Amino acid sequence: MIDTHCHLEFPDFVDDRDAVLERARAAGVTAMICVGGERPRNHLIADLLPAYPQLYGAYGVHPHWANAATAEDEQWIVAHLRDARVVALGEIGLDYHYDFSPREIQRRIFARYLALAREHGTPVIIHSRAAFADTFDLLKDAAPWRGVVHCFSYSLAEAEAFLGLGLHLSFCGQITFPKCDALRDVARAVPLDRLLLETDAPFLAPVPQRGKRNEPAWVALIADQHATLRGIARAALDQATTSNACALFGLPVQA
Repeated sequence: MIDTHCHLEFPDFVDDRDAVLERARAAGVTAMICVGGERPRNHLIADLLPAYPQLYGAYGVHPHWANAATAEDEQWIVAHLRDARVVALGEIGLDYHYDFSPREIQRRIFARYLALAREHGTPVIIHSRAAFADTFDLLKDAAPWRGVVHCFSYSLAEAEAFLGLGLHLSFCGQITFPKCDALRDVARAVPLDRLLLETDAPFLAPVPQRGKRNEPAWVALIADQHATLRGIARAALDQATTSNACALFGLPVQA
């Protein structure tokens, strides 16, 4: 399995990062993508990668911090997209649920980083919450895209719209939550060759670990749910999603 979206650079993991990675290995997680979103986190990921060969990186400007983005941040990110273990630009996107940055600035920064991804041929990791229409509008004229809408939370119609742009979809621990039947229906309908696994650790731990600090080992619980929803063996689900991640992000990991 590959956890395509986690945040092991967060302070939540400072005291036991090695143990977290060992539990991930024991659970069958062969690679993890640490996804940035602001200057300090991008730099922390850059520091982690040389020490942990199972980690890969993505650098970007999360919509929460769009109003703090600078030209220096962009220059650093572009320079590090050439690093061998950096596999995507992200996370980038729009978040109209919290509106921590003004929407106009969110849209401008998202558009700028989409242009950079296109220029450099880099897959994108997209954060989109309560902002489907503007997210889709900024993507549609330059489709198809190589990338993923992570922590997917929209309807089936919106899933189909993103799939139509060439994107993959991934779902966090919510698909295990008791009241998320509608989201499970969406997850079940996503073509298997466009599905990725992720935890978004330390956030959104799946049942039965809900309420705890999430970690990459628990991507297995999310994989269990996907396999159950589709009525397929876990091994088949693992092989397909690992192959999808390797193909999208260019990971040198065998399914």
